[in-house]
Amino acid sequence: MKKIDRFIIKSYIGPLVLTFLIATFILLLQFIWRYMDELVGKGLPLADVAEFLWYACWTFVPLSLPLAVLLSSLMLFGSLGEHYELVAAKAAGLPLRRLMAPTVVMSLLISGIAFYFTDHAVPQAYKLHRQKYHEIQTRRPAVNLQEGVYYYGIPDYVIRVGKKRDEGRYLEDVQIYDHSQHKGNCAVTMSKKGGMYTLEDGRYLVFNLFDGYTYGEDIANNGQSSLTAGHKAQDPFTRIKFDTQTLIMDLSKYDSKQSTDNLYVKHQKSLALKPLGKEIDTLRMNLEERVGRLVTNINSRNYFLSSLIGNDSAVRASFNERVMNGVKADDGYVLPEATLRDVREAAALSGALVDDMEYYQRDVSYLSERLNAYRVEEHKKFSLSVGCLILFFIGAPLGALIRKGGMGMPVVVSVLLFVSYYVLSVIGEKAAIEGSLTCTLGAWLATFVFLPFGLLLTLQVTIDSSFLDADTWRVYWKKIFKDKR
Repeated sequence: MKKIDRFIIKSYIGPLVLTFLIATFILLLQFIWRYMDELVGKGLPLADVAEFLWYACWTFVPLSLPLAVLLSSLMLFGSLGEHYELVAAKAAGLPLRRLMAPTVVMSLLISGIAFYFTDHAVPQAYKLHRQKYHEIQTRRPAVNLQEGVYYYGIPDYVIRVGKKRDEGRYLEDVQIYDHSQHKGNCAVTMSKKGGMYTLEDGRYLVFNLFDGYTYGEDIANNGQSSLTAGHKAQDPFTRIKFDTQTLIMDLSKYDSKQSTDNLYVKHQKSLALKPLGKEIDTLRMNLEERVGRLVTNINSRNYFLSSLIGNDSAVRASFNERVMNGVKADDGYVLPEATLRDVREAAALSGALVDDMEYYQRDVSYLSERLNAYRVEEHKKFSLSVGCLILFFIGAPLGALIRKGGMGMPVVVSVLLFVSYYVLSVIGEKAAIEGSLTCTLGAWLATFVFLPFGLLLTLQVTIDSSFLDADTWRVYWKKIFKDKR
């Protein structure tokens, strides 16, 4: 390797690592701000919070890596242009494309690493991140208990508190619905005040309740309360008033780790490329099956409708004859009973057909959006790697044109370009999931827009064209204004 190549690579790797860490840190700050209310001041161990944030940092790589490539390449060639090193290289017979050669190889290597990272590390990190968040929610109910909102995070229990203070140690207007018998709301505890805490690292959840009532009803074996069945009550009903009561919920039988192991396994962001393709095939088969059921249902309902007043001329003639044979009564025209029965049956079948079509339409729309989301995620495995390469071919020529290094102008230009790239990516993904665009076009929208721009910049700079030279445009505008004067 020649000295000039070692110099370029060394000057490129340093800003790349620095900007990658800075971008990841900024995204982490935004993430912490988002979950601030749910994590801070809830009595969570520092190790759980650190593990949660660590997994989140790995999921930021698809955003921070393209920004780092763009900013580092712009800083490198901007610094070379600012210190007239590009001019010296050209005077020595080294064109810009020769100076870009080692960084192009590095960018290709980074693109390959980004693809491998996105296909293996990011799905696993996302799954662990969501599982850890669910574990915190389940084993630390104080994190999610909100005032005036029913909380369903604990299996077999529904909890509502009117007011909560001091990390759940002081509660007001507490309502606890016990569904452990799986017979409905047959056991309810209500108290004016109380407190909540956990024991043995979240294994037990303890409620200390004061001044309240416990309502219980012994439901019959059929699982239906006689009070809700609409007839005279026969099941015994109890009401117990208490001054102090302690409720202990054993959360160990609801193994949070075991219950969340498969919770996010099938999510599109938790799958690598190969299982993602299998899941897409499964969703496509389910969608086709659902559409087939819709067509079969419509055809079967149309058959019954046509048997009453359908397209058959004989059936329609018979129906019309029965209509014409109606009798004229004092209060209006009266149809025969058989005709009225057929009309009611046809109306009922039509209403049922409309309801079924609405249900199937919602179901098909939901399956279509899920399928589109998985297909978009499949394309994103490749678009990240290609995006890193394209942003390099935008940053390097821009750096040579701007001729400014450091963290000033390159940062401003890089942030503007990356925000545009990110906004186009989000718009394309949302449109593809909703079905407004094809999945291919939606996932690659930002790439298709920035690719011609990158090729144009690279071509104009490597051939030393004056088309993008600032001095050329400055002279041009001065000439225009001078002619006007």
